[in-house]
Amino acid sequence: MRILLVNSHHKILGGAERYYIDLGKLLESNGNTVAYFSMRDKNNLKTKWSKYFVSNVDPNKNGFMEIFNKIPRIFYSFEAKNKIGKLLDDFKPDIVHLNNIYYHISPSIISKIKNRGIPIIQTVHDYQLISPNVIMYHDGKICEIFKRRSYYKSIFHKCVGGSYIGSFLAVLGLYLQNFNNNYFRRIDLFITPSKFMRRVLIKYGVNKNKIIHINNFSSKRIKPISFTENSKYILYFGRLTAAKGIYQILKLAEKLPHINIKVAGNFDEPVDENMVKDIVGKKKLKNIEFLGFKNDSQISRLISECRFVIVPSEWYENQPYSIIESYAFGKPVIVGNIGGVPEIVKDGVTGYLYDVHKFEDLEKKVTKLWNNQKAVKKLGENALEYSKQIFSAKKYYLKLMETYSALGKQRI
Repeated sequence: MRILLVNSHHKILGGAERYYIDLGKLLESNGNTVAYFSMRDKNNLKTKWSKYFVSNVDPNKNGFMEIFNKIPRIFYSFEAKNKIGKLLDDFKPDIVHLNNIYYHISPSIISKIKNRGIPIIQTVHDYQLISPNVIMYHDGKICEIFKRRSYYKSIFHKCVGGSYIGSFLAVLGLYLQNFNNNYFRRIDLFITPSKFMRRVLIKYGVNKNKIIHINNFSSKRIKPISFTENSKYILYFGRLTAAKGIYQILKLAEKLPHINIKVAGNFDEPVDENMVKDIVGKKKLKNIEFLGFKNDSQISRLISECRFVIVPSEWYENQPYSIIESYAFGKPVIVGNIGGVPEIVKDGVTGYLYDVHKFEDLEKKVTKLWNNQKAVKKLGENALEYSKQIFSAKKYYLKLMETYSALGKQRI
């Protein structure tokens, strides 16, 4: 089968990019032919399809030229539409599989694909389909003020970047995207990694018959259980934002000075790296180490040598790869009981869930697991077995090909 994968970034930034890149490898390893469509970037992974990629825009930069260039990507991009047309002529895909396209590529490519009669499937990684704020989180808490298509309320609430202008543009883009339900009519099927995400989309008006749930898959080679009794740290890896729990991690370091915490990942707006490091200095936190961005092999080593992993997210996580990758190394996790996370973390079996609204519960669970080596080993063994059963790449591939084939038959 010939499959075109589309995503805003062709490099590893977060879970969406990890899925997109790993999916391409999985499809190719099973004999399929894969092409890619994305945005140009000097740090992209190499691909012969980059000649069709669209020019780069950074939605986090707010200079005049950056704003001038990125506004069209929210609504409509002639460049993206023309370039994907040329790629479709060259590659002739049987199916197009979208991931994140908003703000960088734009939904303008969808009509070009549909005009060729090619089925379109989209894996949903965040809440951009229904929310001006893609993670439904700002000012330190979950925000659903816009409710079902009352997007305009987000402008007055400054839901996007704490900005009236940013919120206005995101709201306008969402109204145009969903005008006459165009976006949802043109996408043949949505895949949600979590059941929670599926429920939210249905709650906000997406046709339930166009949404299927398939768990993400682990690209990590399952490792034999390697319980490290003398491990001297716990690990967080991922983007460093308030929604991901960076301030909870700082508080944890302060309250539990005898436990070493390693933090791997880049700071992401609006969290300021210097401000965080000032907090570390003022509170004299000697037990927390910021490692910066780490590549795949470095992350693998950090996971394999840690005692356990913490995922203190405060937003409605979909299905975090940090959990899936930890399981593949036989590491238990401690996570908040929010979003899609409780679906894949069995409390007291593969890790511990804590009340995301009570820091004391996080502190209690971390202390409990740190002091119980037998529990670390047992929960890690369970996590490894769970990974084999639930996040099997082979199972994912078979289910996805079944889905592709069904859409292909509808085309005939």
